[in-house]
Amino acid sequence: MVIASRSLTYSSYTATDMTTVEKEVVREVPVTVYVNGRELITFLCTPHNLRYLVLGFLYLEGIIGGLDEVALLRVCDEEEMVEVRLTRDVELPTRRVLTSGCGGGTTFADLTAQTGRIDSTLKVTPSQILGLMRRLYRQSELYRTTGGVHTSALSDGQKLLVVASDVGRHNTLDKIQGQCLLGGIDTRDRILLTTGRLSAEMLNKAARMQVPVLVSRTSPTDLAVELAKAWNITLIGYARGGQMHVYSGEERVKL
Repeated sequence: MVIASRSLTYSSYTATDMTTVEKEVVREVPVTVYVNGRELITFLCTPHNLRYLVLGFLYLEGIIGGLDEVALLRVCDEEEMVEVRLTRDVELPTRRVLTSGCGGGTTFADLTAQTGRIDSTLKVTPSQILGLMRRLYRQSELYRTTGGVHTSALSDGQKLLVVASDVGRHNTLDKIQGQCLLGGIDTRDRILLTTGRLSAEMLNKAARMQVPVLVSRTSPTDLAVELAKAWNITLIGYARGGQMHVYSGEERVKL
């Protein structure tokens, strides 16, 4: 069984003392993905729920349009690789964009090329969003155990439908999308919650998922705000404690 953390021993110092501590730390490994026998990408990721990660990435990058295009997906933990066979030949993208943040993220997408605005009648309240963020923290078991990871969740506004953790914040959204594909869970008109920074690639993934509300406990980038306004996505940052900041799509937030 693949584990997401391992126990390490280290020295902890104060100004006057030193103690030896044993603590769980999150695992980070390179995992290479092959599609139809050709190398596509190497993830730096937490080696947990890799099939969700790969399926979600392929879908959000537009390489597949659904599960019916996947003939085989094999995770080889010993070799740290995932083999994917599609039902059709596909021209794999070659232009890569190195995304910001931890985990060494890569996308093949034009991060500003999402066409069309998100059409949704979804409304949210501050108390609802803050309550969901508290629930996200309570369900972030790996974070509480190790720190050093991001956790994201898809919500229907009342409960958390899917929760994913990884060293890369963008990987968490791929894992959510992959689990939704396998579980038949619709991502439209949902709320995405994350502990990670809201950058352009996070917006691009949310738009591909047709999610109208994206929430973080930390900040957005200026490009993310611009994209959220262009794509009609409600972008909420610093949702913690008793307040939150709304950067776009204020019309979906009601008191």
